Amino acid sequence: MIRVTAHSFRGIHIVALMAKLLIVECDDHTNGRFQEMFAARGFDTFGTWSGHEALKLLESAEFNIVLVDNYLPDLYVGDFLERLSRVPVQPIIVVMHQSLPTDWELSLFASVGAFTVDKTDTVKVCAAVIACRDGMRWRS
Repeated sequence: MIRVTAHSFRGIHIVALMAKLLIVECDDHTNGRFQEMFAARGFDTFGTWSGHEALKLLESAEFNIVLVDNYLPDLYVGDFLERLSRVPVQPIIVVMHQSLPTDWELSLFASVGAFTVDKTDTVKVCAAVIACRDGMRWRS
């Protein structure tokens, strides 16, 4: 569910769509940096380091986009993606990687319709998530 917010600016009524973004990243500094970056761009963000916690959150609340690292300390990313595919409301998935993914990993990510992006390139991470949000607007 995209949250709609409205406010006035100099007498002009403005309506903004806020996509809910779940960031699953084990490094606290990186997670916080991504949360700040996306909140500043109009996202309703929540972050966790845990794949298990992320799955619980996804079962109890609707998120539009999940930005997940391909390494989770408590859950293999393949298992995470497989369990994510069983969540009632399917978010758009963006998988971040630090090194070039193997062909096997790319086929795994493609099998659940995930986009992939190099997490060391913050500009590309931001562009990928914004493109997903903008694509949602066209579908709704």
